[in-house]
Amino acid sequence: MKKLSVDQLSQLAGTISANRYIAAIRDAFASTIPITITAAIFVLINNLLLEKTTGLLRGIPGRDFISNVCIQGYNGTLGILGLMITFQIGYHLAKTYGTDGALEGIVAIACYITLIPNTVSVLSVGGKTFQAAGTLTQTYTSATTMLLGIIAALVGVTLLCKFSQNQKLKIKMPESVPSAIENSFNKLIPAILVITIFAIVEETIKSLSGSSVPELIVKFLQAPLVGGFQSLPGILLYVLLSTFVFVLGIHGAYVFGAISGPVLLTSLQQNIDAIQAGHTAPNIVTQPFLDAYVYMGGGGTMICLVIALFIFSKRKDERTMAEIGGVASIFNISEPMMFGLPIVFNPVYAIPFCLVPLLSTVIAYFATSLHFVSPTYISIPWVTPPLISGYLATAGDIRGSIVQFIIIVLGVLVYMPFVIFSNKLAQKEMVATED
Repeated sequence: MKKLSVDQLSQLAGTISANRYIAAIRDAFASTIPITITAAIFVLINNLLLEKTTGLLRGIPGRDFISNVCIQGYNGTLGILGLMITFQIGYHLAKTYGTDGALEGIVAIACYITLIPNTVSVLSVGGKTFQAAGTLTQTYTSATTMLLGIIAALVGVTLLCKFSQNQKLKIKMPESVPSAIENSFNKLIPAILVITIFAIVEETIKSLSGSSVPELIVKFLQAPLVGGFQSLPGILLYVLLSTFVFVLGIHGAYVFGAISGPVLLTSLQQNIDAIQAGHTAPNIVTQPFLDAYVYMGGGGTMICLVIALFIFSKRKDERTMAEIGGVASIFNISEPMMFGLPIVFNPVYAIPFCLVPLLSTVIAYFATSLHFVSPTYISIPWVTPPLISGYLATAGDIRGSIVQFIIIVLGVLVYMPFVIFSNKLAQKEMVATED
């Protein structure tokens, strides 16, 4: 029965990760990793080095010029990440239907823009608010309302691909016409239909509700999702589920990343916007929060187990594995330890493997909520080593590294009895074999 349950769970996880919509979102976020890292560098330079009052290099010549360069770099990366994600989802989703994907990505952006109000409220230099037409602000191009872009891409491209399969909607071209042009004309009528549907939906919703589509999406979908991750029970549940499936040999981040990615990125964007506006960051939990505090060394806060093995284990095989996998764990890569020690289907280490990330989450959550450490608002590469990542993710707050150190110490203590028990278990097995 136990084997059956594990097999069923593994099959379910495989089905979820193979779903074309989940896969499209996951692959879209993976495609934008270079962009988010580049943006993180610009934000880090401006907030850690060039900030007017606390920047480490705030007095260097040309500070304003360099700062403006970083701002423009941010505008061209994280400032339009929502549009990039929308295009990438449309592109990757179209690939699953056997099409080229480029046109579908363009239509995905068109569908998203169609749902955005054609007038926005703008604050003038004099402090007065007025309505501006034909303006696309970062509120709609960044990750702030990215959930709407995701929905538009998934629905719009699905409709486009379905309509494109209808032979009656294709425009027949002479055989001498290049295939690229023929393909574009074949999808002309489907594209017109899809964009028209979105335009009708936008105007209908605005007429009936008096609110724009982005406002309703934020109110009824995005805000509850972000709020759920910001509550301690909500983030603990996510950490538990994504960690537990690791024990079954299923990559938790791979399975749940498509769900958590948009929410955590929105939380990060809200923190960045608030800090840049001179306000306090509103969110505790962001992707850098998890990367810096929970996933040190990889899944299961693996760096703690590596240290515990070096200190408490007398088993040659475990210490050898710690030497091999420990180097990877410094860069938050846990697979060598996961499958080499192993953790997968190992009842001894499965318990602390799930407990330590929960403990890490609680410590970091309260440290942030009680203002012992600054909130995370710098997107760091996930391979950034522990102690360095806490400092960078909080824009140069050394207390971030202190919190990481505390987590590592307590995590090692949690792993300790299980390492000792593993040694005793190996000794008993050795004696039984000799007898």
